[in-house]
Amino acid sequence: MDKTKTLIFVGTEGRYHDHEGNGQYLTTMLNQTDTIEANFSRDYQILADGLDVYNTVLFYTDIGELTPAQETGLLDYISGGGGFFGLHTAAASFRDSDAYHSMLNGFFNGHSPYMDFTVKVTNTEHPITEGLTDFEVTDELYYLKHNPATSQHLMSAYDTTKDQTHVMAFHHTYGDGRVFYFALGHDMVVLENPSFQEVVRRGVLWVGR
Repeated sequence: MDKTKTLIFVGTEGRYHDHEGNGQYLTTMLNQTDTIEANFSRDYQILADGLDVYNTVLFYTDIGELTPAQETGLLDYISGGGGFFGLHTAAASFRDSDAYHSMLNGFFNGHSPYMDFTVKVTNTEHPITEGLTDFEVTDELYYLKHNPATSQHLMSAYDTTKDQTHVMAFHHTYGDGRVFYFALGHDMVVLENPSFQEVVRRGVLWVGR
């Protein structure tokens, strides 16, 4: 069986996350999956002309800027059938790129205190969530600017500090490509969570077909 070739693309402009260390951990974790071959990169040029060899690109990024060539290369890759997986701060990245956030259907709009909360699986019939049960995490609970009519929701979490429920995972298509966003991923505490890891593995495989 051919492996799903996956690029873990990491931005290191943010000040509040160990993107490089966490990204290297995710790469190692995914490479322990028999059906995934993951590579790690911080080279922005790969977005302009190096994505075609991958089935999936996972963004674990923060802030950052895309040149026109990088933005076009990424969006053409996805619309042409490539898989895109946005993790955690991917929704806080490339804030001047309206096209990127239109593709993602998510824009960071704050988060809760770092705290314990329950992630509720709201759709158990999708390949990413089939058979999964609700799970506890310690993380930031993200708030997003998001159009719920555009995406299919898979998970949510209730924020006791605001008495609000927020989407934690959703998917949609962009052209011929699949897009999946998963809001968890602040630090190693959640990255080592078995339920988090299972969602990441399934998300990579699903967007990569």
